[in-house]
Amino acid sequence: MKKGFDLKKLRLSDLVPFIAFVVLLVFFAVATGGKMFSSYSLQKLIEQSILTIIAASGVLFVVAQGSIDLTVGVNVALSGVVGLHVAQVTGIGWLMIPVSLAVGLLMGLLNGVIVAKCHVPSFTLSIAMLIGVRGIVNYIQTIVGVEYVPASMTFITASGVRIAAFFVLLLVMIYIFEFTRVGRYSRAIGENETTARFVGIPVDKMKILVFALSGLMAGFGSVFSIAAVGGTTQTMGSFLEMQVAMAIFFGGVLVTGGSSAKFYKVILGSLSITIIVYGLSLMGMSESHISQSVEGILLLLILFITILTNRQKKLKTEHKEEA
Repeated sequence: MKKGFDLKKLRLSDLVPFIAFVVLLVFFAVATGGKMFSSYSLQKLIEQSILTIIAASGVLFVVAQGSIDLTVGVNVALSGVVGLHVAQVTGIGWLMIPVSLAVGLLMGLLNGVIVAKCHVPSFTLSIAMLIGVRGIVNYIQTIVGVEYVPASMTFITASGVRIAAFFVLLLVMIYIFEFTRVGRYSRAIGENETTARFVGIPVDKMKILVFALSGLMAGFGSVFSIAAVGGTTQTMGSFLEMQVAMAIFFGGVLVTGGSSAKFYKVILGSLSITIIVYGLSLMGMSESHISQSVEGILLLLILFITILTNRQKKLKTEHKEEA
């Protein structure tokens, strides 16, 4: 006989993302006089969250292992610029998609190999790649300039097409993270890498794989970014890595990853960040320094609650083991 749902197994750290999301939604719904719940606003919330969720869905695998990938922003820019330029030069519009995905995948693969085989800390590598690749992107853009979606591919700019493709991609990533070895092994590595190696998990292979997956999702992100604005921009991918990190950690995922990494937290974290930015704009306070201050304060609060509840859980486990 199957056991019923046990409320006692629910931790506060698992509920925090839900509570924060609901509180923010209700607050801005009241503060904006109900504008937040209009069909237009809800559609905008989804559209503005798409790029963050797509990029974060790949980075989540990396964070689950206790690492970080801060190259997602420049990867989106590089993938998009190269992919769209190839499509323009060849005159084959659909090439934009596979080329963008290939560039994103290759950059992610390079990151993974350096982290796993050269034992370079992921944070150090990310910062170096972030600076170096952004310079390459800027150089390419000074030569080719701003380019636009080919006429044969303008259908991808339609809101309905982008949202439908987004949900399909999201369901695939949820399945991979929650129900395959890639997700399980990544969480196990985050919990204890030494133990993971001891029980036979191919740690180095998994590190390379998840960085490659993160790069691939950045490639997808570049396609969605181009579709959203109709082409490349000089600021493409700028600060996206910070938005992704905010979304993941705002959702209650610890920097150490492990069991704290759950996909719903990424979705709720991304939506919460978007609600703050969009809600403040509806209130006439769209200045970046205001939204950044609010995001920073709330992030510190949520991280404090999450760390506190996980520490209490660890203490309870230790007491049981001693008993």
